[in-house]
Amino acid sequence: MGGISLYYNPYPYYAYTNQYPNWSNANPPSPYHFPRQLAMPTSPTNPNQYPPINTLKFKTSAKQIQSIMQQAQLLTEKIEGSDQFAHDLKNAAQLSKQDEVEKLISSAGVTTKFEAKYTPDNIRIVLKEGGCCSIAIILYW
Repeated sequence: MGGISLYYNPYPYYAYTNQYPNWSNANPPSPYHFPRQLAMPTSPTNPNQYPPINTLKFKTSAKQIQSIMQQAQLLTEKIEGSDQFAHDLKNAAQLSKQDEVEKLISSAGVTTKFEAKYTPDNIRIVLKEGGCCSIAIILYW
């Protein structure tokens, strides 16, 4: 190719910090000087920068996730324990039969809402319970 570089550099210019003046040390203060601010400012009455802790939703999620984990265990035990089920699930996914994949997952005893997505490498099943929590199961094949 005779010396032509095929590499494309999207950032052809380099900037070094010592090339620019330090406006924060300028006397008198520069119009380019911006004061530092906290991302979440504190109020004088509440020195804590975070809102008060409420664990109700957190505890509810922990309780709901236990039933989802049982559903996940039902599904994984069915896949591990039945060669026919594992074969049918993988075959339906390879043939892109989404309805069949969902029917098979439901037949394993999964009653909670779920999403199933698959690739040539794996199947990803996300079990959901309302807006509180979810579990993603990723099984490689």
